[in-house]
Amino acid sequence: MLVLVGCGATADSSVGPTPSVVAAPTRAVGEAQAAVTVGGRLRAHDGEPLRAAEFTLHRTGFIEPTAKGTLAEDGSFRVEVEPGIYTISIAAVDHAQLAQTILVERAVEVRGNLGTYGRAEPGEALLLKTELLAADGEPIVAGDKTAARTADGTYLVDLSDRPKHAVKLRYQLQSGSGRTYNGPLADTYESDGGGDYWSVVTIEGRDAIELDLAALPPAGKAAELKWRGEPPEIVAMRAYRDRWRVREARLRDSMSHEDGKLLAPSEGEKAEMAALAAEALAEADAAESDDARMLLRLAHLELFTMYDDDAAVRTRAEWLLGRVDPVDPRLGMFWNVGSTLRRALESADEAFSARVEAWYGRMQANPDPNTALGAIAFLIYPADERSDDARVAELYALTREPRFAGMHTAKTLAQRFDPGRILQRGKPFPGFEFPALAAGGRPITQAEREGKLYLVEFWATWCAPCVGEMPYLHATYAKVNGAGPGEGKDGLRRLGPVERPKIEFVSVSLDESPDDAQAFREAHWSMPWTHAFVGRAGEKEAMERYGFAGVPTAVLVDGAGTIVEVGRALRGERLLPTLERALAPERSSVR
Repeated sequence: MLVLVGCGATADSSVGPTPSVVAAPTRAVGEAQAAVTVGGRLRAHDGEPLRAAEFTLHRTGFIEPTAKGTLAEDGSFRVEVEPGIYTISIAAVDHAQLAQTILVERAVEVRGNLGTYGRAEPGEALLLKTELLAADGEPIVAGDKTAARTADGTYLVDLSDRPKHAVKLRYQLQSGSGRTYNGPLADTYESDGGGDYWSVVTIEGRDAIELDLAALPPAGKAAELKWRGEPPEIVAMRAYRDRWRVREARLRDSMSHEDGKLLAPSEGEKAEMAALAAEALAEADAAESDDARMLLRLAHLELFTMYDDDAAVRTRAEWLLGRVDPVDPRLGMFWNVGSTLRRALESADEAFSARVEAWYGRMQANPDPNTALGAIAFLIYPADERSDDARVAELYALTREPRFAGMHTAKTLAQRFDPGRILQRGKPFPGFEFPALAAGGRPITQAEREGKLYLVEFWATWCAPCVGEMPYLHATYAKVNGAGPGEGKDGLRRLGPVERPKIEFVSVSLDESPDDAQAFREAHWSMPWTHAFVGRAGEKEAMERYGFAGVPTAVLVDGAGTIVEVGRALRGERLLPTLERALAPERSSVR
């Protein structure tokens, strides 16, 4: 399987000496913290007032926003929050979403002009995301629509086939980056809840509308913002990360990819990325203080560790354990620490594993709740894999502390480890009747699978780990069901179906459209088994009913509708032996 591979280690990628562990002052867990202000004043790209804009302030790791609202007519907003790490998001008509992670220790203020999205020339056809609305505002028809270019260079949206009771069109322009944002013609604008706006047009008595892209603001205008109130070392770290992220992303996007999601760089591309990483590391090590160097190295790890080979990952891991204080609340601004240590553990001895566990044990006292809960999550999965039920129960009890209430990770851990969870071995799998992926296909029901062993996997084409499972799914399907791969090196990709499989595979797509999954199957992997569609619209309901918080999620179910296995035993190289044991006479041995 081709997945993201690391760049070859170089002498420059090694971690040099750092005098001592750098620790920031911290508050005791649970200590009362006075509220501080987050606010600002934002304008359009040209300094003029914004047409409409809203802000959202999310404390890192929490499901619900801490604060949200619309910007005032002068572009200002102001809220009081307790100190911590937050993501501030600004959505505005005609402008690119602003999303920034900030460390709030005292009042934080942002002022300046927002930027605009880059736009490629659409050519002869402009792709739109559309919804036709009834008089009560409810969608009647939703889907993609193409507007044809006119001789004048505008784009005509044909509405002649709309239902008679459709009175409004809600639309967004689609970009190659996956963003959708408001168009140039609108009677009103509505937030899409994801950082952009819809344009809404009254269409009664109209068979078409004309869109003139020249009426939009200039494309690709950079934001001009000034932030005040954060510690200078955080400001410097963010500037470093943003600057090198642009260069890393530009090079990554030019690398060879497989299946549309997985990086598979050539040796030359690996060397080019290694050189870029070495250049960025040299800049980090040139920082004036130990603390500044630590923060820049953490930012460097976030950007480049995915390209490291095993030796470089181990070197980074040693640096983390020896030079970074696990109770530093600023750790919550970096997301790649856990993945680095997890990779290092794959080939570690007992002594190193014990050091990692002790480091994460200390991290549970981190004042940032997301970091502290992440430490518990890091420790609980290995305990579960080694069947240390007492340790799992001990760690899971910690996740129920009040400070973790309402957090994403707490919900995920509850769905995996709570004694009353939905998905666990020996419990019935909730009944289902999923729509078929193919238009007009028979619904996919649990009743029709009575007496059969089957594997249900919730997945989506936008999910890179889901795509990464494809080689294992196809190889396992072929082995347990006796399917023969096609000819040539890509034979497994073109695997054919088995009429009476010993274990039926049921893939349930959470894509935006069934076409996304069908196109993936045609272009990349055949997935020659049963397919159902829930979609993004049904994602929340499916997650609640079936007790999962993310994809891929796989569940092995027997003919009585009882869950045989769930979780990591059905991922990667573990999938085949797990299913082979399930087919054995004594299926109770499946663990």
